[in-house]
Amino acid sequence: MNMHMSSKNVAIQRSVYDALAREKRRGESFTDLFVRLLGQRSAADDLRGAWGREGAAQDLRALARLRRGPGGGSG
Repeated sequence: MNMHMSSKNVAIQRSVYDALAREKRRGESFTDLFVRLLGQRSAADDLRGAWGREGAAQDLRALARLRRGPGGGSG
């Protein structure tokens, strides 16, 4: 992990946090978790069902766009 990267706070529902925490592997940061899940298109679909929200996959793509920053391409 790059220790010089910026960070952002994102407000999420407790149930979403709990679902993500269950997916997180031992020693894996939440940043690493997002990178891993976003790299697997089917993982976003699985999370949509786990969260019970139609837009969960869209939420994850929006997080990826925020992480890339301005001019980071489309998601």
